[in-house]
Amino acid sequence: MTRPITDDSLPRDPLRTDLRRPRRSRIVLATGLVVVVVAAGCLTLGYVVNHSVTTAPYSKADGPTFYQALGALNASVMAISGGPWALYAVWGIATTLPFAPGSLGWPGNNLTANACQAQFNGLTLWNGSIPLFNGTFNSGTAPFWQFAFFSNTSASILIATDVLGVAHVYAPMSESSPCADGTALGWDPWIWQPAFMPWPTDTPKLAQTAWIRGGGKAWMNHNPPSLEAYDFGFSYWGSGNPIGVIVKYARCGLIGATDVQPVMDVGLNPDGSWLMSFNGTQGCGDVITLGPPPVLDGFLLVFSSPKPGNATGSHQAVVPFQVAYDSAHQFTDASGLVSWMTSLNLTDSAGQRLASGAPGCPAWVPSIEDCPASATGWYVVLESESGAWLDSYPSTPGGTSWEVPNVAFASNQQLVVVAPSTWNLTGDELALNATVVACPVNGTAVI
Repeated sequence: MTRPITDDSLPRDPLRTDLRRPRRSRIVLATGLVVVVVAAGCLTLGYVVNHSVTTAPYSKADGPTFYQALGALNASVMAISGGPWALYAVWGIATTLPFAPGSLGWPGNNLTANACQAQFNGLTLWNGSIPLFNGTFNSGTAPFWQFAFFSNTSASILIATDVLGVAHVYAPMSESSPCADGTALGWDPWIWQPAFMPWPTDTPKLAQTAWIRGGGKAWMNHNPPSLEAYDFGFSYWGSGNPIGVIVKYARCGLIGATDVQPVMDVGLNPDGSWLMSFNGTQGCGDVITLGPPPVLDGFLLVFSSPKPGNATGSHQAVVPFQVAYDSAHQFTDASGLVSWMTSLNLTDSAGQRLASGAPGCPAWVPSIEDCPASATGWYVVLESESGAWLDSYPSTPGGTSWEVPNVAFASNQQLVVVAPSTWNLTGDELALNATVVACPVNGTAVI
């Protein structure tokens, strides 16, 4: 069974019980999963984090399977106060190209990416670029796994990750927190927990079924390069996505992917057998309509007045920005805008181009204070609203690429221009230039 993924063609969620906030339309897979009746927000199912798991060794280049990743953090989750904790959402991502899930867009505008970046200080779905996958797409392994748990006792959401075998559990956030609300993770999470009743088989079997029986191999050969994602329970991937046990093949969010791209969701039964497939397209970036033909617009970075940074042996100019649709100046979140789509130039007040110098710091240093200015030229740091270091430009002196090639740009972030202390930045102009034709990017700030 195939069906295009469009918002208008999907029924409203029949399990919706709270009309205070809009819910995204979803397809519910009829996989024999237990249907939960929720009364007054009470969950009557047993909690599931102590499900038995396997802990067999795995290659760090490939990453763990679903149950290996869950087993690596299970005890840490159970030790967090506020529980008991129930698993209701899982995402595993395998990609051979840099992939920025934070660029895919969210239910809220001008809120979600920043709220979640402030909530979590490590690699999650909302910040950074996914580690590259060095394995086969029918293996069931992935270098990145993210889990969402909830507690009906404390009305809290708990996020945990496994990145190349390193497990990390973050502090819980309330269901009404800006991050949980903006991502919809806090919207009646007990509704999505039935995807683990019964628990699905481990991902090697799911991956092999999706690859052969679900058509993943043929799809990937026809649409290279693409990513593979395991998507269980609640899905943040966008309107129209199924709920249940899904193996997704997609291109949006990958470096080099813009415009309208193909996507396929393979629905599976918990025992690993094939159920159905949803084959369609999705817009990557600022696509006003999927058409045909698609109506594309550009991105505009609307800069606020610059302010001095906390310079140590350097000059710094902090320039906050909003991401807007170029034609209508309609502010949006990341929504497809990523660092690889841009390059930067700095010119002085006379229009002379100034030499750039790489920061000489490793990716993901905690903050700009941890990296001194280059002695040879300027560089720019992309910071989160809370001041966390997200990316830097250029990667080499005089270069034209970002250190981390695929990081999402979102409203309320800021660019920090860093120059040697002997320079005077007053009147200099920072220009953002597009490296793509589809969904071009532009913006200029006078320092």
